[in-house]
Amino acid sequence: MTGSGVRPLRVVVADNDPDALDLVDLDLRLEGHDVVGRAHDGTEAIALCRELHPDVLVVDLRMPPGPDGLAVVAALAGQPGLRSVLYTNYRDGGLAQRAQVLGAAYLLKGDLRALRRALHGVPLAT
Repeated sequence: MTGSGVRPLRVVVADNDPDALDLVDLDLRLEGHDVVGRAHDGTEAIALCRELHPDVLVVDLRMPPGPDGLAVVAALAGQPGLRSVLYTNYRDGGLAQRAQVLGAAYLLKGDLRALRRALHGVPLAT
């Protein structure tokens, strides 16, 4: 169990910003989750998820070059047991809707509490 009393999850984190990647990785590990993979671009994120079969993918939107976060979520949409969280600096209702259509949570970076809830599929305030 994690410090919050919920089941620890296996997580892949993808972000081209090394500081953002480190922050999310550290926070999730401190919460008791197992960060099984770290990706710096969309292609690497897809490969890690297909290889490692995590419970959750936390993915940034813009990770040039290669596929962006929405394309990564779309590519992995059929993977059984995978929950995706688009964690981005871009505030855009259209992006949020596209993420939702793909079954992913859409969160603005910086709200680690919301990220923790999204990992477990807890509904987020809109």
